[in-house]
Amino acid sequence: MEGEHHGVTFVESRPMDAPDQVEWDAQPPDILKNSRLGLTTNPPISSVPPEVLGSILNFVYEKSDSDGNKRPNTPIVFSHVCRFWRLVVLDNSLWWTRIIVTPPWKLDEVGTFLERSKECSLDLRIFVNINLTTTERPFYSPPPLDNYENLRNLISPHIHRCRTFRLQGYFDKSTQFLVPYLLESFRRIDMPFLEQFIVDGRLEFEHKIYARKLFSSAPFLRDLRIGGHGLTSYLLPLSTLTKLHIMLPGPSEGISPAQLNVIFNACACLTELALYDDTLDLEGIPLSPLFVFPSLLTLQLLAYITTVAEFLTLISSAPKLRRLVLVPVTDVDLKSLNQSMRHTFPSLTSIVLSPMDEECWDVIDYASTCFPDITHLILANIYHDEFNMYFLERTTPLFPCLLELALKGVDEVLGRVITDFVIFRRSKKVPLQTVFVDEASMRHLSPDLHLWGDTRIVGVDLIGPLGEDLTHAVRHKFVARY
Repeated sequence: MEGEHHGVTFVESRPMDAPDQVEWDAQPPDILKNSRLGLTTNPPISSVPPEVLGSILNFVYEKSDSDGNKRPNTPIVFSHVCRFWRLVVLDNSLWWTRIIVTPPWKLDEVGTFLERSKECSLDLRIFVNINLTTTERPFYSPPPLDNYENLRNLISPHIHRCRTFRLQGYFDKSTQFLVPYLLESFRRIDMPFLEQFIVDGRLEFEHKIYARKLFSSAPFLRDLRIGGHGLTSYLLPLSTLTKLHIMLPGPSEGISPAQLNVIFNACACLTELALYDDTLDLEGIPLSPLFVFPSLLTLQLLAYITTVAEFLTLISSAPKLRRLVLVPVTDVDLKSLNQSMRHTFPSLTSIVLSPMDEECWDVIDYASTCFPDITHLILANIYHDEFNMYFLERTTPLFPCLLELALKGVDEVLGRVITDFVIFRRSKKVPLQTVFVDEASMRHLSPDLHLWGDTRIVGVDLIGPLGEDLTHAVRHKFVARY
């Protein structure tokens, strides 16, 4: 319905959009054309060719996803600026393919995105009680999950279009039903575009349930992140995986080494493996090398897993492993190894450590003994007194092959310790080549750079990006001190 208000013509927005939005006509009425405000018939933006405007808006659209948990409503915002913008936005189906759903479900909005994405592949994300996974909010009242049946009915006809699917959040006893209910949408269908499948949360199944096939096919699935019992309760295509993250949050029984070995053997192309919390169940099982990872490049043991040494002992061979991530880590995690693991990890040159607290820094000594060939060390959690004790007060330097060190959050006191460390390594004929720190730390190291000799300092944060790729429920645990 069209109308006039003070001589300005406007058109009401479409029903699928927010009801209080209006779409302004790109042509202002004659009364404004000659006003003393200098308005012209067409604003400057209207002279931009549609393809140029599309490129500009696409840049803004991509930047709007810097935080994957924000609602990416930029296409709706774009479409309400003017008719010119609306035509450009409606003509670009790709901008409607990123669909983020949170309770209370906005089914009209989800329907709009599904319709306007046409037949393009989808990035579908469903977040439930997401705040409980990142902050402690004892008085937090989760939004209602009413109408979840209609949500599944709405998305089910489009599930086959998913390129990425994420179901993430905190599921307590009253909401955990939602996980298997939504996953039923994937039963017995072909997923020709699926590349990433993440179910990050509680996955509780009856142990007597028979294994069910989740997809009929998913030939391009590369990234799978799912609860351990989800892996054993569903038949999933594993042969094409390059990244596998296995979670077991909450009180639950772990998975036996034999069950894990079946899963690992099916992942012939695996290059990245991450285990969260107490995934491994070792009750009554003697430790002996079992797992073989012919293609594995990165191994991550995360989120207070208590079987770090045991899992490493169970690895028979990982000839290509380059990086080991232990976050957070305690001295107990490596103490029982007490030997070099060169024979198991002959290519390992990079290690990421985040000591749980200042009482756990013996783990630095144990890590140097177990992995003496490390050339690249990332310390995600650092205390200046302990750093000084373990890296400067030893006659024999730890990590004798170390060439690169990465840190974050360096203050003035720690800055002086790092400078002393650089000088110490040079005096022992094992100089560092490069120290990486975040930009904020640069100012605490710059005053002493004249003492660093040939050692370079690079203002690049290598720690932050490591945590970004973790599943949502444990990302905030990446750096224990913070």
